[in-house]
Amino acid sequence: MVAFRRYFLTGILAILPLGISAWVLYKVFITVDSNVSPLIARWIGHEIPGVGFAATVVFIFLVGLFASNIIGRTIIRRFEAFFAKVPLFSRIYAAVKQIGDAVIGIRKNLFERVVMVEWPGKGIWSLGFVTAEETGEVARRTGKRITRVFVPTTPNPTSGFLLFLPEEDIFDAHITVEDGIKLVISGGAVSLRTGAAPASSEDAVEPSAVAGSAGS
Repeated sequence: MVAFRRYFLTGILAILPLGISAWVLYKVFITVDSNVSPLIARWIGHEIPGVGFAATVVFIFLVGLFASNIIGRTIIRRFEAFFAKVPLFSRIYAAVKQIGDAVIGIRKNLFERVVMVEWPGKGIWSLGFVTAEETGEVARRTGKRITRVFVPTTPNPTSGFLLFLPEEDIFDAHITVEDGIKLVISGGAVSLRTGAAPASSEDAVEPSAVAGSAGS
């Protein structure tokens, strides 16, 4: 039952973004095609095969163009703030958006690699994402190579903690950024295989000692 539950949740995480995206695209296509095709057929006098698909592509492109400018982003943020207050729907919307961002790769472009850090205490390991190398005041004061690491909360990776750590205190998790985000969103339910062994025995982290960051 434990294995069934794990693989079942993994299947949901794999299917949900694809299924929702396909459903949304289908609805958009039906709506655009049913409104555009009759108008073009009326103007030209006959139907043109594929005009609904072309109109849908143009429509999605225009929406993306609108969402990329400051006015569009502001409007979208206001809609998201409104939906965040709707009971039940807010949780579904937030979960789908986070999983979609992880799969599509919006958020993963912000991170360089996945690492393990001994935080918030000795013997407690947390999953983190390297954002950049610190070149400011922290690096100057310590005289060390400092790395910025973002430790997200579970299951909401949009919040978390920013740590400034010496490079020798972080260990590569040997998984992709996308898999790391999926692991955080699933609360550790997703079973992942590392792509490579740790560089040395000192870098190895026992699974029982690894603890994901818990959200409030």
